[in-house]
Amino acid sequence: MNKKSYIIFLGILILGIIGFIYYKIEDSKNIFAQIVSKVGEVNLVNEKGEILTKVKEGYKIKIGEFLETKENSSVTIKFIDNSIAIISEKSLVSMKRLKYDKDSKKSTTNIMLLKGKIESTVTNQDTFGSEYKVITPTLQLAVRGTVFNVIFEDKESRAFVTKGKILASDGENSLTLNAGYGVVVNDNTKLSSPIKLLNKPTIDLNELNIKYYKKYISWKKLKNAVKYHVQIYTTSKYNALIYDKYVNNTQLDIDNLKDGKYKISIQAVDKYGLEGFKIIKNFNVKSNPLPPNVNEPRANLKSKMILFSWEKSVDANKYILEISRMRSFKNILIRVTNLNSSLDKISLPLQKGEYFIRMSSVDSSGIRGPYSKIHQFKVDNK
Repeated sequence: MNKKSYIIFLGILILGIIGFIYYKIEDSKNIFAQIVSKVGEVNLVNEKGEILTKVKEGYKIKIGEFLETKENSSVTIKFIDNSIAIISEKSLVSMKRLKYDKDSKKSTTNIMLLKGKIESTVTNQDTFGSEYKVITPTLQLAVRGTVFNVIFEDKESRAFVTKGKILASDGENSLTLNAGYGVVVNDNTKLSSPIKLLNKPTIDLNELNIKYYKKYISWKKLKNAVKYHVQIYTTSKYNALIYDKYVNNTQLDIDNLKDGKYKISIQAVDKYGLEGFKIIKNFNVKSNPLPPNVNEPRANLKSKMILFSWEKSVDANKYILEISRMRSFKNILIRVTNLNSSLDKISLPLQKGEYFIRMSSVDSSGIRGPYSKIHQFKVDNK
């Protein structure tokens, strides 16, 4: 190939790359509604509820399609105006209307909620004529930049707003629902005066740093709350909803969470089934290498020694054992490092008094994991 031919070839190649990039950019702009995050099983179904196909991240949703989430599943949908809808588990939605005008930037989004729950974070609909609606069989909700939730179950619609405001209508009556209020509509209850939402629960922030291997999160009981709605997300560009349950107590076991970064949201639920303001916190889980399971210390009356034993951790290359007179371990009395992973016990002399023990594992790469459960014990030398 001579120099002239090479230059022509190179020019055509560059133009082709530019054209491809432009096409991809324009194509991405034309995606009106797209699944950007999915957890568990999410399907396209027909009007009878029969499964047509499973959907994956990146799927472009079309008008008239029915989207169903199974138990322990969720899906996050991004619309062309950057509004976000998170569909919770055991839900069924239909995209009744999806429309976008490139010239005027006018967007129309109408979502039919037939079962379950949807949380919408809607960007400001500044363009004249733009609208975002969520419709249930008994309620219509139109918004212009807000955060709100809609639940439809057992022929009852519940809607509540935590930011901005929405226009609610049941076909006969309409009202503006401001942040901090909700409504309930069913066969016996028509749209009427808004109900004030409950405040945020309070989380102990220290428990969100999973430094100790207790693997639970707790919060303070809130007056007038009958239960709590707890959601956990993995944090990324688009948060993926991985846990979405209602609990009656004020503590959540998170043993099954893998190492990583998470966000937790907790809302108190009142007697009407309306959910209050959210407490949202980020937390990290670092549970590997797992610590050994420490047994209760035992005194050997003959040797005057205290026997410490534990169940081995398969992740450990060695162990670290710490003893303190303070539960906070602010001052460490004894610290034994480089305990070989083949060991499962050690005896140490201690004077009369009360103590606390904890252990951690170190893997073959030198990475130290979280502490074990703290054991309090007493030495009574007679």
